[in-house]
Amino acid sequence: MQRLEKLIFEQADRTPEAVAVEHNGARLTYRELKEEALEVCRELQESGLVSGFSVAVFQHRSLATLPLMLGIWEAGGVVVPINPNTPPKMLEAMLHDASPRIILMDATVKTHVPEFMNNGNGRQPAVYQSDDCYVIYTSGSEGRPKGVIGTHQSLIQYLNWQVKEFAVQGADVFSQTAPLSFDFSLKELLAPLLCGARVCLADRNTVMDARKFVEWAYDSKVTVMCCVPTLLRSMLQLPSSQANREVFQSLRALLISGDMLRWDDVSGWRERFGNDVALFNLYGPTESTVIKLFYPIPETRAAGSTNVPVGRPIDDADVLVVDENHRVCAAGETGQIVILSPWLARGYLNSEQMSARPFCTVEYKGHQRRAYRSGDMGRWLIDGNLELMGRKDRQVKIRGYRIELNEIESVLSQHSAVTDVAVVTFSGFDQDGLAGIACYFTSEDPNLTEKELRSFARERLLPPVVSLTRFYRLDQLPLSANGKVDRQKLESLFVVVEDQTTESADGESQTVQQRISIMWEELLALESINPEANFFELGGDSMTAIRLLRRMREEIHPAVKLDDVYEFPSISQLSNRVEQLLA
Repeated sequence: MQRLEKLIFEQADRTPEAVAVEHNGARLTYRELKEEALEVCRELQESGLVSGFSVAVFQHRSLATLPLMLGIWEAGGVVVPINPNTPPKMLEAMLHDASPRIILMDATVKTHVPEFMNNGNGRQPAVYQSDDCYVIYTSGSEGRPKGVIGTHQSLIQYLNWQVKEFAVQGADVFSQTAPLSFDFSLKELLAPLLCGARVCLADRNTVMDARKFVEWAYDSKVTVMCCVPTLLRSMLQLPSSQANREVFQSLRALLISGDMLRWDDVSGWRERFGNDVALFNLYGPTESTVIKLFYPIPETRAAGSTNVPVGRPIDDADVLVVDENHRVCAAGETGQIVILSPWLARGYLNSEQMSARPFCTVEYKGHQRRAYRSGDMGRWLIDGNLELMGRKDRQVKIRGYRIELNEIESVLSQHSAVTDVAVVTFSGFDQDGLAGIACYFTSEDPNLTEKELRSFARERLLPPVVSLTRFYRLDQLPLSANGKVDRQKLESLFVVVEDQTTESADGESQTVQQRISIMWEELLALESINPEANFFELGGDSMTAIRLLRRMREEIHPAVKLDDVYEFPSISQLSNRVEQLLA
């Protein structure tokens, strides 16, 4: 049975002096990568790691990332990557579930590893199967994150397909931008290492700032770039002097995945950067093992499509679109996407019952096939390509993260003062096309404020969820004729709420600084921000800057520019700049 680290070590023996990974100007050759990985393996074994146990990794991207992963696998362990910014309550649930034998953190990570993990508390490390490779956590509908178990064989199968399909060679340079806790990162980090290519790791602050990212991609001479649609859109928002054909002169392929891609994203890219770069739209839930469909994007729009299709299945995969009665849909009919493949994830950690619902066996062409019911809705176009049509349940994607609206409701209902809560979402909330989230709640406690509930949410939900959620208190939630919460009515209420004037609670007009401060607090999900604090150091990124720009243009002055947000990154500086425009 093949193992991923062995295949990469074999490549290291073939091209020992080729550069394998680069970060902030520092490099590791394939020989150094293998040596450091084996040293990590020895240290982990001396610390008690044996085959079948897992290691939780809290780490931002660095030169140590790949040696750590390879070293854990060489020791027979399972990698459990966890975002260092995970809220404490969610982190506690993940560590309870994964029960790692060892927790690794680098010096830059500030996180709250629960005391019960430090002290042991009598918990025994979980034992995994021999082919288990990683556990990546996704959103759960009941407020509890689900650990998806990926296997070596399934991941190797996908990576080999990627190398072959995109003709990856030793001269290629791959960008690496995704958090390790996002399965998107696996195709960025590992596919290049199977054929002697180079991986360039981008800092988190670089990825969040479109201008810095474009400069980094140019300096790194990236040839294959993986990105989510929001990153693509942020690059298109830059002035043409900062993002043009010369910037991406080394780029040959752009692999897009993580959310629905719009045709105007594609036309915007080609108008700005030309047709020399091959564009591909890829699709696959974490449970399917990275990617299971792909679409080479043509120069003309696919007939009958609303969004850019996700194409056709990769090797060793088939896809069905079925209705509620499990009848296979004809072309043009919308139904649930069911992925058939022997190379799916093994299931959800510690939950056979939860795994049994989406992971199943279906008969296809006279054979029993393992399948995954994705919950995504789609339809076959007349040309045989698949188009995504949204979600079957109440799940949305924000910045590539799968977010269950039921999870938000479940988490917020745990607040002792909340009587009832309902969450709705809708498109067109922001200039970049992200879904906006409005949370409505009721309470018998007159002292419960929107800010307090936001603080409660910040400890338990992912930062992108909180930053795109607005909280509104109601006397009671509207009900439909059958007594259920009327979510359509709540969506209409949002429009009314958003049309409020910008006055303070006592009716006095607010200063420019106060108005900008409120915008920062809402967009960054923070309270009482220091007027001298830096927007980007507080967690702002290029997409948040665009949302801030839109609000300032609509509510304060239409002449505010995106460059103003970058050049005047504190509330005091930015308010002074806006007051100059108003003068």
